[in-house]
Amino acid sequence: MSVYSKVLIPLDFHGDNEWIVAKGMKVAADHGAELFLLHVDETLAERYLFESASFSGHLKGFKEEICQESQQRMRALAKEIQLDDAHVLVREGKAAKAIEATVTELGIDLIVMGTHGHSGLQRLLGSTANRVLHSVDCDVLTVRIKE
Repeated sequence: MSVYSKVLIPLDFHGDNEWIVAKGMKVAADHGAELFLLHVDETLAERYLFESASFSGHLKGFKEEICQESQQRMRALAKEIQLDDAHVLVREGKAAKAIEATVTELGIDLIVMGTHGHSGLQRLLGSTANRVLHSVDCDVLTVRIKE
């Protein structure tokens, strides 16, 4: 029996996503695991903090536009790597919280995610990878993003 049966690759459209996806695909293939891609739109959550009645309609249209763009980018990536659309997820909110919820919802046993290798103040403030590492009950493989 394989160690991993469900692998999640969270992507943020920054840095070298191809490198992260390649690593995640390799691990999933080696273990015969099901592969899921996840993108979390954090900007939507931040924009709604400033929502008021007068901007409600504009923000709703903006939100839908961002969601559609994210869905298109994720579908294109899934098609490129021959992954079923059902395994492509787009969520909104804070990335670490959305990743944690997805892990619980799908029973993920391995996350393969990129890390920028921050130092100094950025490391002190924390990163998404660090938050995920300390909040999920599954293994996390961090892949150093080539910058």
